[in-house]
Amino acid sequence: MSHSINDECLILKDVSIDRLLDNGDSSPRLHQINLVLAPGEWLNVAGVNGSGKSSLARLLAGLTIEGVQGSWSRGFAGNKPSPYVMQQPDAQLFAETPREEIRFALEWRGMPPHEIRQQTEEILTFTGLSAIGDAPWSHLSGGQRQLTAVAAASAGETPLLIFDEATSMLDEQSMVLVHELAKKLHRRGTAIVWVTQRLQEIESAARTVAMMDGSIVFDGKGGEFLYGAAGQVNYGPTPCQTCGLRLPYLSALALELGRLGKLQPPYPETMEEWDQALAQIEVVPR
Repeated sequence: MSHSINDECLILKDVSIDRLLDNGDSSPRLHQINLVLAPGEWLNVAGVNGSGKSSLARLLAGLTIEGVQGSWSRGFAGNKPSPYVMQQPDAQLFAETPREEIRFALEWRGMPPHEIRQQTEEILTFTGLSAIGDAPWSHLSGGQRQLTAVAAASAGETPLLIFDEATSMLDEQSMVLVHELAKKLHRRGTAIVWVTQRLQEIESAARTVAMMDGSIVFDGKGGEFLYGAAGQVNYGPTPCQTCGLRLPYLSALALELGRLGKLQPPYPETMEEWDQALAQIEVVPR
């Protein structure tokens, strides 16, 4: 996928990371990665377990990984590591309550003490956590803890935020809340890297990178990743399926209806679009 490259972009050029296997052989964790991330961009990263997507996410976050080869520039992301939200929120919560956690994050980022209280309250309000700001972790759900982890990660208006399968351990309601908060931060100008195996989270217009065996094998729009070339009915494996991933149910249904000539690209995404599309499909009586 072509991008306009400037000094503000985060750029990886021919980046590889090797790992040593038990038998002494070297196997690529990342192999010849070339990637440009623009300020304020939303980037989905997909792939099966072991494909290299978490290694790529950690590299984009600026976290230290030994054995990195190639060249890179962090551009808009700056020289400090970017916040990184993991699968299990408890592993990255340090204080006793959401309010204390956000204060801790602001202190760690060097915000002047006289600004911390006001910023803390603004973040609690922005993330919808004000009502449980002083509740101990034992009283909060997994989704509320993950929202707190995201709130703390976004404290200080960081230019880049990495989500590494941050919704995979959550119930459906909590998944939606975390994803909506990420989109809210994105609308405010934060660049988002969203690592996921939940392909129903990938919107058709959003840039998507797919990993396989440590390499980028797809870089394009989400709709093309799920269905193949834009505007065409695909009769072979889609890029998603080629990577070893399973299409979400509604995507598989859309593709099958397309192949039967009952639905034309672009395929529906929202339930409202599905209702409209299914209402137009002729039902053949038995």
